[in-house]
Amino acid sequence: MKTLPDSDAFDWILLGRAAMTSEVNEYNGVQVTGLLPAVFERYAKIFHKLDVRAEDPQAGLTAEEIAILKIPECAEVRDFWVKRRTMAADSRIRWKDAADAFGVPYAPELTHSWFSQRLKPNPQCWPRFIWGPADGTLDAQECNQLVSVLAGVTSTQGCYFRFAEIPFIATDQELLFAGRLDEVGDCFLNGAIKSVYERPFQYTPEYWWPEDHSWCVCSDYDLTFTVVGGSSSLIERFLDHPILECLEVRPETRVDNLSPMPMG
Repeated sequence: MKTLPDSDAFDWILLGRAAMTSEVNEYNGVQVTGLLPAVFERYAKIFHKLDVRAEDPQAGLTAEEIAILKIPECAEVRDFWVKRRTMAADSRIRWKDAADAFGVPYAPELTHSWFSQRLKPNPQCWPRFIWGPADGTLDAQECNQLVSVLAGVTSTQGCYFRFAEIPFIATDQELLFAGRLDEVGDCFLNGAIKSVYERPFQYTPEYWWPEDHSWCVCSDYDLTFTVVGGSSSLIERFLDHPILECLEVRPETRVDNLSPMPMG
């Protein structure tokens, strides 16, 4: 893996994606084409992992202490947590299961903000009992599974990896890297490369793509899912994947956190 000047290698994405709207609201937002160019046969959304927390956050607290601290009851989330803890084989929660449990539509536009809306006036109940989803990065398992799928269509060609500007504003951090697809986990999650802050990278790049531009991955820094564009057969492999949880999206599918939740 080596750093590169922020050259024209990124231009096909920078110039090919749609311009970001100046105002994001219920009626006007960011679509898939605001992340990836509209050049692929199909697109998929990979939801970042959810897990049940290992410990009861209210363990050891008396009813009086809970009242003094004004801790909400969180009955709905707590009941879901108890059920998952006692019945599930592991800590993993599928977004589909969470959506069914909390009455949230399992739709292509699904975003974590829909759960926050559903849990009002106490959206803080979610992080008390559920870990995740992560913003802007895949975890090690997700990264490895993504690499495994992409390796089947990438062959031996080199790949590019680019980080978002925001974490490195006012620094001289090089944002663009070139290397092999199978290096991404070691370099950016396992500490093989340090950032300008003299600390190892601990998150995956915002964009990945191969030399032939046959696919592209985007983990936007502000989103709790990753979007992949590619051939129909590649996207089908993601949709059928036993570990990665994916939904197909279209170029016009909204991806921003203000995307309205369908009613009824």
